[in-house]
Amino acid sequence: MELSLDALSAAELKLYYLIPEHLGFGDLENELNNNGTFDEYRNLHKSYFELFNITSSSIIKLEALKRLIFLNWYSIIEPSCFTGIENLDNDIISNSFSILNDYLTENKLDKEFKWMLTFYASWDYAILNFSENKFVNLTNFVKAVDTSISSFPKNTLEKGSMDNRGQMGVYWISMAVEIK
Repeated sequence: MELSLDALSAAELKLYYLIPEHLGFGDLENELNNNGTFDEYRNLHKSYFELFNITSSSIIKLEALKRLIFLNWYSIIEPSCFTGIENLDNDIISNSFSILNDYLTENKLDKEFKWMLTFYASWDYAILNFSENKFVNLTNFVKAVDTSISSFPKNTLEKGSMDNRGQMGVYWISMAVEIK
């Protein structure tokens, strides 16, 4: 698999659009397991981590980390029959949260990543299960989030800013972050 953001996004979207909408929960999970979707998503998750580690570009590193953290979060908060994501590698999840902790420590998150992470932190269990007693800055960030305040920019991002960003982009478009 080619390790570029565009190639990984295309592969991810191809998988996402294969998820049939007409099957029941049990049938859908069986279908996604049998057709290899779950395995492919594990490979994509691993590929985003590999891309983060091999690139020297800070821009690509940040985007790969955004997608890793999204997939970590989404795999926990949504049923796998809707996302195609199941049983991601716990070592990669933990390592990506460790990197995120370092990025918080070094103030390397951009504005977009901050509001994304603030939103994800509303489901604190999806992060704290990996960060508590290990990643102090990430844990403190998550615990400090005021979940009563909407944290994402509804109808404010430039149209197309979430295009070609894998399932993360599809999700944020569905949340209406882009100008209509």
